[in-house]
Amino acid sequence: MPVTLLNVFIVPEHKEEEFLQHWRRTTETFRKKKGFIETHLHRNTGVGNQTFQFINIAKWESAEAWRSTHDDYKPTEYTIEGVRGHPAIFESIVNIHYDGDEPQPKMDWSW
Repeated sequence: MPVTLLNVFIVPEHKEEEFLQHWRRTTETFRKKKGFIETHLHRNTGVGNQTFQFINIAKWESAEAWRSTHDDYKPTEYTIEGVRGHPAIFESIVNIHYDGDEPQPKMDWSW
């Protein structure tokens, strides 16, 4: 079953462009690795909690695929002064899907 990586980042404002360059390089490396499915980087809008400036949400075929890839390649984002990432792998346990005009969502409670 696929898993989801959530990695929230603290990035000093003056290091954002450098962070993005490193993140792109890491993504280009990971997209060629077995087990990588997709990734989406989000920037904090400034509404609500502003502790983390970026969040990376990525899909992997398994936690082991993610772990193995990180054993082979250490993301260079972490070498930037002041940048802190907090990665964790999650599995989906509740899925809610809205289909068109259907008044009630279809729910899949996996636990």
